[in-house]
Amino acid sequence: MPRYYFHVTDDEERRDEQGTSLADLAAARLESLRFAGALLSELEGRNIWSGKDWSMRVSDSDDLTLFTLVFSAHAAPAILGQ
Repeated sequence: MPRYYFHVTDDEERRDEQGTSLADLAAARLESLRFAGALLSELEGRNIWSGKDWSMRVSDSDDLTLFTLVFSAHAAPAILGQ
């Protein structure tokens, strides 16, 4: 069973050194969404509202990037200063 690594970068890169064994690429895509959702829930949106992108890069055991999720949130001008 292949192993996939979920590296998260916001202000710094946090490398997944353990990885997760999953059946295939489709399972890795589902896991990346689940993991990203859990991270966003834990943050309660604190870091995401800085306007800076954060990403999750998913790689294989050779550190070949398979896909990347990129997230950012930007406040609209109507609420700036509130």
